[in-house]
Amino acid sequence: MAAPADHGIRDAYLDLIKRSVTNYAYLGGDTPFEKFQAASHYDLQQSHWKIDPLSRPASLLTKGQLDLIEKVIATLHQRRVPGDLLEAGIWRGGAIILMRAVLAAYGISDRRVFAADSFAGIPKNVRARNDPVDLWKDRWVAPLDEVKRNIDRFGLLDDRIRFLVGFFDDSLKTLAGERFAMIRLDSDSYDSVETSLEYLYPLLSKGGVVIIDDWHLHGCKAAVNDYRTRYGIDDAIYVFDGNAYWTKRQEYAHPTRS
Repeated sequence: MAAPADHGIRDAYLDLIKRSVTNYAYLGGDTPFEKFQAASHYDLQQSHWKIDPLSRPASLLTKGQLDLIEKVIATLHQRRVPGDLLEAGIWRGGAIILMRAVLAAYGISDRRVFAADSFAGIPKNVRARNDPVDLWKDRWVAPLDEVKRNIDRFGLLDDRIRFLVGFFDDSLKTLAGERFAMIRLDSDSYDSVETSLEYLYPLLSKGGVVIIDDWHLHGCKAAVNDYRTRYGIDDAIYVFDGNAYWTKRQEYAHPTRS
């Protein structure tokens, strides 16, 4: 068991990572980190940033949402739930940076981080209708080279991060045979969330955790509820700082199979 001093160094390192990916040191002003929202520097009505490109954060997550990622990974490791970590919809890579940092800080050497994204922005829905995300002018494009540079700046770009490039209908099907302990969905739209669940949920180990970032968005929430209803998933959903999550109680493989 690590000594308390080691825990203090670990916690300080991960706190610094969280402050860095949100660019809190520059953007926070007098706001306590616990209440800081990097998204406040984005004009939702005009769909553009109010700050220059070099000041923009690598993540729009709050401290609480970043804390949730750390807590879930630590708990899964403690419970020895098998599998890797994955985020679908990574934008500029802030959550991926944190995931890799958590593995390093906790001395977890047997898990990888999967980063799935089109790296060309959010595609518009094909199956769903009336999803407000389709009206967004900003499609939140972050090219792969930019994301890799962001991760490399933290000294965390290595072969334990696997990039899945392409729209989810094409890229996620290549994961058949993989196993995950945590999947985090941050892809905004109905179609993208539905596709992510269809491909990824069967690969989630029993005891694994799903985190849904965009619980406040109508299309995302509808996709989650429709998928859970379709396959009879009744595991309790919890909401923490705007993110929804639940633990998979079914056996490994498809949720409707024993």
